[in-house]
Amino acid sequence: MDGTQATQIRSLLLEAADAIDRANAIVSTLDSDDRAFLSAPLDEVSSALHFKLLQKLYLRYPGLAEEAEGWDGTVT
Repeated sequence: MDGTQATQIRSLLLEAADAIDRANAIVSTLDSDDRAFLSAPLDEVSSALHFKLLQKLYLRYPGLAEEAEGWDGTVT
């Protein structure tokens, strides 16, 4: 993977994160049974995206992390 590919992957992952956030907003308006059914899996996907995929990308290409909004350089 080169820097261009890493940038493209980051862009797509951030688009996916936005879509997950929009889905979470809709799920939060559902009745409790449907909300319970969907909330946990959405949280798992969001967590994996942010704390596994994006984190690995940022560790390999630190310059991408510096471009990310709110990135303070820390890795959790």
